[in-house]
Amino acid sequence: MRRAMLLLAVFPLLFAAGCDSSNKTEPASWGDYVVACGDNDLYIVDVNKSTEDSLAVIWHWNTFEAYGQIPDVYRDAMHVLDDCKPVDGGEHLLLTSSAGGTLLLDIATKKCLFHALTPMSHSADKLPGDRIAVANSTHPQGNSLEIYNVSNPDVCVWKDSLYSGHGVVWSEKYQRLFVLGFDELRKYSLKDWDSETPSLVMEEKYSLPGVGGHELSPAGEDGLIVTNSGGAYVFDIIGKTFSPFAPLEGKKHVKSLNYDTSSGRTIYTVAETSWWTNHIYCLNPDKVLTFNPEWRLYKVRTLPPELKFAPVTDPATRCEWTNLRIFDDNIWQYDSESIPETWVPLGVDPRDSVRSIGFAKLVSDYKPDIVTLQEYSHHMDGHLAPKLRGLGFTNACEEDGSWNFTPVFYDSTVPKQYSNANTKSFTSAVFRHKGNGKVFAILNTHLWWRPDEAQPGSNMARASQIRLMMAEADALKAEYGCVVFLLGDMNCEEDTVPIRQLLDDGYIPCYKAAKVFGDNHNGHHRCDPKAFSAESSRKGPDRETGALDHFLIHNAQEGTEVLIYYCIMDEYTLPLTDHYPNYVDVKL
Repeated sequence: MRRAMLLLAVFPLLFAAGCDSSNKTEPASWGDYVVACGDNDLYIVDVNKSTEDSLAVIWHWNTFEAYGQIPDVYRDAMHVLDDCKPVDGGEHLLLTSSAGGTLLLDIATKKCLFHALTPMSHSADKLPGDRIAVANSTHPQGNSLEIYNVSNPDVCVWKDSLYSGHGVVWSEKYQRLFVLGFDELRKYSLKDWDSETPSLVMEEKYSLPGVGGHELSPAGEDGLIVTNSGGAYVFDIIGKTFSPFAPLEGKKHVKSLNYDTSSGRTIYTVAETSWWTNHIYCLNPDKVLTFNPEWRLYKVRTLPPELKFAPVTDPATRCEWTNLRIFDDNIWQYDSESIPETWVPLGVDPRDSVRSIGFAKLVSDYKPDIVTLQEYSHHMDGHLAPKLRGLGFTNACEEDGSWNFTPVFYDSTVPKQYSNANTKSFTSAVFRHKGNGKVFAILNTHLWWRPDEAQPGSNMARASQIRLMMAEADALKAEYGCVVFLLGDMNCEEDTVPIRQLLDDGYIPCYKAAKVFGDNHNGHHRCDPKAFSAESSRKGPDRETGALDHFLIHNAQEGTEVLIYYCIMDEYTLPLTDHYPNYVDVKL
């Protein structure tokens, strides 16, 4: 059996959001919750519960989550998020992307309510009559202000030229739309708004105190915050004048700025590496929120104090004491470039080019630190590997000239008669946790699949394969003294000889070891070239009697605990593979 082992001195650990999403004991106020965006990701953060060392992330969304809701071209146009404005009382977010798209997203359900291709869009706002205004920046088809109906995605109903459009804000009090360009601020009124041919009338222009208009946001009912290349200003709507914004006077490269006139609280981002940052700055009271440097934040917005959605409380949310998440899935090798005839009426495409999006969404949704896969082919690698790299993952397996069907990704030969297409193998990798220096090993496998009644000797072949892995684990324990996680698609149940060997040697199933939540679903359903279904195809209803995918821990060191074992059974995973993905959260 071919093996690969790599010792890594560093480990790119992700942040851990707290399990406790209970309401504050004190009433919430402006600025207690913020939404931040950059690249593919959106985060909603509880500012008060965040510390210098950790972020209290209560909600997350990635552009992969639009998979299946909108056409791929629209989703791809959202991968460089540059604004994330709460609208409709904080129920929805208006997202714009420099890649060329605008999206209206429901926070509670993560459903896409509107989408449009908007070249180099930088800002949007909701208008009366369920319409959306979008400001597009410098692009051959951009430099414009556009109006859309939410009920009719991607159909522009009115357009005006606007060089380097960067901001739009609707004033409910004045019933006017304020729009920011390169060197001017404009004021528009509504015309024929109840008709099928609505338009805007530009009433006034105001020259900016400098050029490079970038940020436009409300400052109470009678003012607007404006930033440009030279600094930050307040525009007096009544007096029609600009004055320096005192808290940030002279501050350059401010990308987003939110200001509460009653409390003086200020929350902003400023470009620190090229056009992005990994910090959110808060004034009055002062606090700095620090994100992973690899997450290129652009803008921050404030949510209304009374949240219109429930912070995540399901097992997919990391507990604040968790410092390791391992994700595992057999992804079903289907290398064909054709859609099975029986799938065509279902409107579902199981080709790798499409399923890879779903697998990337899973990794994006659940933010593991380690990803182990089975039935991972060259063909799938061509589609999925770039997406995993885009999410920060690196393949830990050494290149040795032969293909590895059971790879181990981290965030930075069996006898021929018992192997089909060489997908039956195992891979071992050793990691050192960057945070506390503790060492742990991952052994990822895919065992021979036929039952004994179909091919006599199959169960003993699996038992032999397991013994090879146990020998490898013993060698790693002797060399590194490490905890071992042994996992993968083993094609046999707990009460069979192969798994009994592990249990008798002290390996513990993680769903039984979990201190907080141990999911007992058995993790398997139909997905093949003929059909897919949520109906379980296993002989037993629970993990002990029906699971083929196993996740075990061995040689746990003092202080090491499995907190959560979770089987991901989201509906969109059904046409991806016949195995439900699973993960563990661990305290090392």
